[in-house]
Amino acid sequence: MNFKLPFCLVLITFWSCSQKSIFNVKDYGAVGDGQTNDQTAIQKAIDAGNGTGGTVVLENGTFLSGQITLGSNMTLEIKSDATLLGIQSDSEEHYPHHLIETEYHNRMEQDCQRRLIYGNHVQNVTITGGGTIDGQGDFEPWMNVKELGTEKDRPSILAFVGSKNITVSDLTLLEPACWTQVYIESDSIHIHDLTIHTGNLTPNRDGIDIVDCHHVLIEDCYIQSEDDGICFKSGSEYGVKDVVVRGCMIDKLNVNAGNCFKLGTDGLGSFTDFQISDLYLKNAYQNSAIAIESMDGAKIDNLNIKNCTIENCGQAFFIMLADRGRTVPGRESRIGSISNISISDINGSNFTQQYPSIITGIEGHNIGSIRFENIHLQLKGGINRTDQEVMEYDGKYPEGSKFGNTNAHGFFVRHTDKISFTNCDIAVDSQDAREWLVTENVGEVVIE
Repeated sequence: MNFKLPFCLVLITFWSCSQKSIFNVKDYGAVGDGQTNDQTAIQKAIDAGNGTGGTVVLENGTFLSGQITLGSNMTLEIKSDATLLGIQSDSEEHYPHHLIETEYHNRMEQDCQRRLIYGNHVQNVTITGGGTIDGQGDFEPWMNVKELGTEKDRPSILAFVGSKNITVSDLTLLEPACWTQVYIESDSIHIHDLTIHTGNLTPNRDGIDIVDCHHVLIEDCYIQSEDDGICFKSGSEYGVKDVVVRGCMIDKLNVNAGNCFKLGTDGLGSFTDFQISDLYLKNAYQNSAIAIESMDGAKIDNLNIKNCTIENCGQAFFIMLADRGRTVPGRESRIGSISNISISDINGSNFTQQYPSIITGIEGHNIGSIRFENIHLQLKGGINRTDQEVMEYDGKYPEGSKFGNTNAHGFFVRHTDKISFTNCDIAVDSQDAREWLVTENVGEVVIE
């Protein structure tokens, strides 16, 4: 039997289905005046959109809220005329502490307990729209970061845990209370076209943190951060693998904490198969443009970094293999590895400090192979002695700046199996008595 709906009924049905796919938070009671707490109304809209493939919309207003929890198969659209404003409150009602649930024991379980936007074991979620999310992180209880453990009490702007197929794009993220955004043991993450400014507040406010995730693409982001700009961490055996980062600008705002682009310091699992390109890294006043650290047993392998510009940083590169003795339940402490690192086509200038790039393992545990090609650094120079003793790792928090002005002005390399320099030009602004390269306990050095 052939049965056809009347054309007008078809249109009504199509219109009805289309309308159901939009969940405007104002229809659920949100006011959007920046003063009224819209948390309950926004959550109602999200709950209605959960699993529908629809879009929860914030538009034409400033929406004050505490934690909102996302569902699966949905989009959160914050339009260009809208701001989601994190409420300044230490109340559990607004920002409940919640221990993350991960496949493996993860060292981040104790750190990342509060957030403004929370995706907990969700999939197929997009956050976009051209609008702004302001964490209002200058609330006094969130400004003290000197005491250990404060990360658990300060909300990130957004966090995804155990999630899959996540896209965050076309947004401005401002003044988080802690890390701006964190993704933990999640897969297929696409972060693009974000403008991030952590504000001139206090440290521990990274731009992007990727913790034990697979299949990650970060591109075309502008990041101004008081701590690490883009930071990859591993707190479990899940590790980080298959990563592409390209076309981003990272500005460290000339503060003392953090680095522009970093792997570590937390590194229990692995960092493998990274393709990093076309980054502009600047204003890491005393620290590194690029830091690669295995401190807790991480295997770091197959990293390719190319076509980057470095300006106004303390040093270009800090690569370190060492042992802090950290672990998690069910996993023995171990020393990791670093090998197959290729860094090419890097231009650096206007360095703020007189110390070199540092590449070092520890006695008995060498870094594997490191390759530099087409590296052009115009360093500060100006040191007139060559008798500096270079410290070995002392068990404390690692930064390249802690090694100070070593007996090399360009690269100091120690406890490494093989390092090669091809077509590298290392120059100084002021005459320097130190050699550009000093090696200790290095198996093979190739200069071409």
